Order: sequence, then C-alpha cells, then structure tokens
Amino acid sequence: MLAVGTEAQPGDAPTCALPGNVTPLALGCGNTSKDKALLAVKGIAFPLLGGADVREAYATESVHGIGKRVFRGYFAARAKAKADVLAEELVRFGFEPTHIYSFWLYDTALVAAWLTGTYPCARAVARAHGYDLYADRTDVHYLPFRGYLLSKLSGVLPCSKDGEEYINANWPGHEGKVTTSYLGTREMPDKSGEPLTCPLRVVSCSRIVDVKRVPLLAKAVTLLDAEGLRVEWTHYGDGPQLEEARAACSLLTHSTAKFAGALPNDALLGEYAAKHFDVFVNVSSSEGLPLSIMEACGFGIPVIATDVGGTHEIVSDGVNGFLLPSDCGPEDVAAAIKRFVFLGKAEGSSMRRAARAVWERDFRLEANVEGLVRSLGVDYRNEGE
Repeated sequence: MLAVGTEAQPGDAPTCALPGNVTPLALGCGNTSKDKALLAVKGIAFPLLGGADVREAYATESVHGIGKRVFRGYFAARAKAKADVLAEELVRFGFEPTHIYSFWLYDTALVAAWLTGTYPCARAVARAHGYDLYADRTDVHYLPFRGYLLSKLSGVLPCSKDGEEYINANWPGHEGKVTTSYLGTREMPDKSGEPLTCPLRVVSCSRIVDVKRVPLLAKAVTLLDAEGLRVEWTHYGDGPQLEEARAACSLLTHSTAKFAGALPNDALLGEYAAKHFDVFVNVSSSEGLPLSIMEACGFGIPVIATDVGGTHEIVSDGVNGFLLPSDCGPEDVAAAIKRFVFLGKAEGSSMRRAARAVWERDFRLEANVEGLVRSLGVDYRNEGE
C-alpha cells in the first residue's frame, strides 16, 4: 500500500506511525503562493494544452464568469501536475493500484479519477468534508468538475448525512455512489462520570480565524463575567484573530480566559485526559462534521455548537449539549453556557453520558475505518495482526 502525500516534500517524515505494509511517498508538489500563481497562469491555457483527460473533464460543464474560469484552470493545472508526478512514481515503483482513495473531494479526487484511465480495473473513491464539498464556501461559490468526479469515481463518501443530502440534491443521478462515511477519533479515557464543577470549565479548540468566530465566544465569556458568573475558559489553537479574542477578555474580574496555543494532537488529547472540562464550545459559521466535537464527546464532554453542516448529527439539542442558530450572537452563546452553570447534577451527568454514548455509537475511529475498508473490499492487515 502506498500512502501518498502530494504536497509533502522528499525527506519529510510521516505525521503519524504507518503499518508495516504501508510505504510513504512524498510527491513534492509545491503549495506556496508562487506555486499557486504559476498554476493559475498555466491553467489559462487549459484545456487546449492539458491533454485528453483534461479536455474530457472540461467537456462535462459550462462555466461562466472570469473568477470561476480562472479557478477551474488553476484547479485542473494543480491536479494535472500531481497526476503526472504520481504516474511516474507508480511506474518507478512497479506499482499497479487496485484501489485509489482520496481523502478530499478536491484536486486529489481529480487525480484519482484520471488514474482510472490508466488503471481501468482500479476502484477510485473520495471522501468529502467541508470546503471541498460546499460550493458556497469558496470565494467564487463554485467547485470544479463535480459532475465529472461523480461519474468517474466508484464512490463518494461525505463525512456527514448533510453532505450526502447536499450532493444528491445538487447532482442527482449518482445516489448509488454517494454514501455517508463518518470519520472518528481513537479511544480515549471515558470521563463521563465526572460531575460538573464550579467555576464552570469551558474548552474550545480551533484555528482563530474568521469562520471559527472565537472572538464571539470571548465576548460571551465577557457577558457572563459582567453578571458575576465564574467561568474558566481555555482555548487551544492560534490564528490571526488571537489578539482580538484576547482583548475581548482583558477586563475579566470573575472569570478567566487562557489561550493555550496550538498543540500537536497527541498533546491536546493529553490535556483533555489530564484536566476536567465541563463543556466544549464551537461557534463556527460553517462546518462539515467537526473532529474537535468528536474528540470532546469521546471524553464524555457535552457540547454547545452552532447548527451548521453535519453538527446536528453528533450534537442533539438538550441531550448531549445545546445547538445554536448559525447566526447566533454573543448573548446566545452566553445564555447556552449559563444553562450549564445552573444545570442540575442529574441532568449534567445525563448529558456527559450521552456525549460518550454518541461517540461510542457513531464515531469510534477503529470501527469506522474497519467498516470503510470492508466496504472497499481491501485486505489491509498484515498476517498475524
């Protein structure tokens, strides 16, 4: 089995341990601003100079608007660059793939689709998440070659039922290929038996960027502080809006805010295991189905989250947390946190158990991976494992 990092550079170490039957392959394709600009320029000449596979993809859709046309050219040039390098490496390895798996329904999915032309017996599938799935999340409200990908791939696996419904509504006729396939997180200590604490310990984890709206959560903590309520908020993650979020909490008197920075995933999960948190908060304006919420539920931590993307598939309002409207303001977030402050012991315990239960049912990594691999017909284990 080859694990291909299309933008990993030769000499880069894999970011996680790989089984003995998996060989890492770094293609070394560039992803700098200069690389992207060159691909955008090259894309202007597509499909005339792109080859038969590129022309086939272009023939499946008509695109209007300069922004969309430029993006499509960049997208095709980026995929073609990766496909050409990968094709050479497969020949060098003497490797003939039987299954091709793209983690994103993006340029690597187009690479997978094109590879089936060279290896017609191969089964190619792609996952789909957020930015690679929902067209309205791009600057030009468009994602290239959706119909082409659905026709060429053997399967598309959105990470949420919301994603499956979105694909089927916008590109009907491929329902047999589109199946929800949840991601998951690995087994962690079950802390659902821990009681709620005072002060309430709130945790959040994300990049501090516009779509995550961390300053909104900071303003909510400030409102609670103004009421004299005690909340200890810890945020894991960095980003360009860090100082805005920090400034919003600069005058807290009863509550505290700690910005712990970005941590490697193992270190983050170690924090969750070692410390007690009463509630996890996610106020993103858009999502697929967040791994951060899966991780929280795995520890038995209830969740407050905006009802965007597939979030309602893991957070049931009033059961293992509370859902907020996508356009919520700081007052709404503060009110939801306040509900936890005054939550009864029995209800708090019930929510923690429900958080762990939804993880055990739907989001256990090992079970979900084994189900995915079985559905693809792949024997991925070494003998004796």
